[in-house]
Amino acid sequence: IRSIRVTVIGEAKKPGTYTVSSLTTLFNALYLCGGPSDLGSYRAIELIRGNELKRTVDLYAFLTKGDQKDNILLQEGDVIRIPYYTTRITLNGSVKHKGKYEMLESETFNEVLRYSGGFADDAYKAGVTIYQLTDTERKIADLQKNNYGNYKPLTGDSIVVGKLLNRYMNKLTITGAVLRPGEYELVNGSG
Repeated sequence: IRSIRVTVIGEAKKPGTYTVSSLTTLFNALYLCGGPSDLGSYRAIELIRGNELKRTVDLYAFLTKGDQKDNILLQEGDVIRIPYYTTRITLNGSVKHKGKYEMLESETFNEVLRYSGGFADDAYKAGVTIYQLTDTERKIADLQKNNYGNYKPLTGDSIVVGKLLNRYMNKLTITGAVLRPGEYELVNGSG
């Protein structure tokens, strides 16, 4: 085991040159430098070896599925470049994991849902509300369930998933001088 030097540039929390073991992987180096900064990309990290782009790494594959195909051993003189993010959206409301998500150009709202762990139990799943930024002002859009797989989020989108209403579609309440008062299912045609 020998020491090698690798350099982290771009939008890392702690860019610089690091002296590491020859058994250090790309993900180890990203951990050492603190990962991408608030403006850095998680989806297009570049490994440059010998002044050529060796690999472009999408950390979401590792973070969401544990896929380590891009976790390669580093070599002397490797450069890890973390570029700025290109498309990032915010997801709030009744989802399992709220937060900011970086999107690839080809990804749709269904991928955002998958990254967030999906809808929470009390989520209104038939539609979501999208708050968008235009060049001159803000606007609001409604996205219905049948278009989740077609909508490609735009940078700056804030998507809000609402909660179910606190009401029942088929509840009947019986009170008064009866043998068994309480709440019951209302069924069409029963009598």
